[in-house]
Amino acid sequence: MNTQQEILSLNRDPELSEWFTSTLEYLIGVGIYHNQTSTLAERLITELVNYREHWGIENVSVGISGGIDSAVTANLFKQAGWRVLPVIMSINQNPAEVDRGREVCEQLGVTYVERDLTEMYEFNVKNMSKYHDDIDSDTQHGKIRRGNIRARLRMQTLYDFASQISGCVASTDNFSELAAGFWTLHGDVGDIAPIQSLTKSWEVPKLAQHLGVPQSVIYAKPTDGLGIANGDEDQLGVPYLEFDIGLFTLMRDLDLANASPEDLAKIDVVRQRIKSSGYKRCNPYNLMHPVETLRYQALEKLDNQLQNREQNITL
Repeated sequence: MNTQQEILSLNRDPELSEWFTSTLEYLIGVGIYHNQTSTLAERLITELVNYREHWGIENVSVGISGGIDSAVTANLFKQAGWRVLPVIMSINQNPAEVDRGREVCEQLGVTYVERDLTEMYEFNVKNMSKYHDDIDSDTQHGKIRRGNIRARLRMQTLYDFASQISGCVASTDNFSELAAGFWTLHGDVGDIAPIQSLTKSWEVPKLAQHLGVPQSVIYAKPTDGLGIANGDEDQLGVPYLEFDIGLFTLMRDLDLANASPEDLAKIDVVRQRIKSSGYKRCNPYNLMHPVETLRYQALEKLDNQLQNREQNITL
């Protein structure tokens, strides 16, 4: 199978327009859609090994959703020698997602825990509805607000498990989600993000194949499990493959002269997603000290000095 056919297969065979097809061919040619998966895996695993050894942290809790991102993240940590605690956290969950989560944990070969957070979630929504207007409404905005509660409740749970094992929490977001702002502040962001530089439409699924993630997970329809829409791509407004092509088109300022009005409308969806979520990618936004303007730099310098000193003592 050539690269283009494989890309389409890993994205559940979407129908691309002539412009999206030719742009994909260009991105394959310049190496955005590359065949360096082994190198990718080796370097990410090495970075996780270095982080573990540098900070002396060996344990990590990972939320397992039954999706490809959490499966790849957990596998990378395990191969880097971390003690991985997978946590399946159901909130009115589709049973098929839970089953895929268990399949991932069994493939990992480590002990995992399951926590049904439905009752806790429903208590939160019921209690908040007394003081927060329309949080329990069936509108799109109401669904998003409740989805944020779900995500933050899961992260609260993961951090408590991390505290129990004297470890940290894994982030499972990818580069496509990062650019789209398709994540919940303080709900999806943990301590270490192994795949946040990787594209959802190619690098994540290729890496999943390389790491032995179950096929049922690799080819599953992407969903955040938050009950907001009928899958990730429905909520994004475009399939992940078109989003990534549009993203790199904008990042590289590629020619749009031959794009149809329908193509341009999809590019605009991507543009608006990126434009409206920039504040998330610089959170928290730290204001500079009005008088001592180099205070942050001084703290960073001290951090580096102390870390270097600690390394010298260890050596």
